[in-house]
Amino acid sequence: MNTKTVGAIIAFAAVTAVLNLIRIPAPYLITHSYQLGDISIVTACLLFGYKSGIMVAILNMLITTMLNINPAGVLGATYYFISVLTMLLGMYIFEKFLRQKLQRFKIIKPAIAYTTSGLISRSLIMLAFDYSIFGFLVALVSGNSIDYCYGLVIAVMPAIVFYNITTALIMIPIGYYIADIVSKKLPHHFKIN
Repeated sequence: MNTKTVGAIIAFAAVTAVLNLIRIPAPYLITHSYQLGDISIVTACLLFGYKSGIMVAILNMLITTMLNINPAGVLGATYYFISVLTMLLGMYIFEKFLRQKLQRFKIIKPAIAYTTSGLISRSLIMLAFDYSIFGFLVALVSGNSIDYCYGLVIAVMPAIVFYNITTALIMIPIGYYIADIVSKKLPHHFKIN
């Protein structure tokens, strides 16, 4: 990793941490909010590669954990990191396995494909993750039985899935277009992947 990339990772991690202080509550799910830091992580991935984007996400998780030194802060930062990774996984799969094939036939625009693949991977992986984790956490916090708490989680699962879908629908296209604009202004070695 060269000095420019390390500097970019640090700068994007700082921007991500600041943007994540701005939380837009999801009106249909009081436990969740949209965090704008997703945009800078997506932008970093597209400008500097997935390793750099994941490093931005890791640094953001560490910064968030240090700012919120309590169990909820640690769990929240880890949950956010995992949810972002699931979205990046879909984008990476598109990049490595589908992009050249689709561009050859001019079937779909990259922004749409990145968004669709990120949306699918985040929604499917987080569905299983949320179901397995939330029921246990609700039981732990509330003192209710595990069965009762998993019933509650199933009841709100459509809202959680909707949250994951809308997060990808909002954050990936914005991050893509910012990366596209920035890559046109920067030297050739920063072109969007």
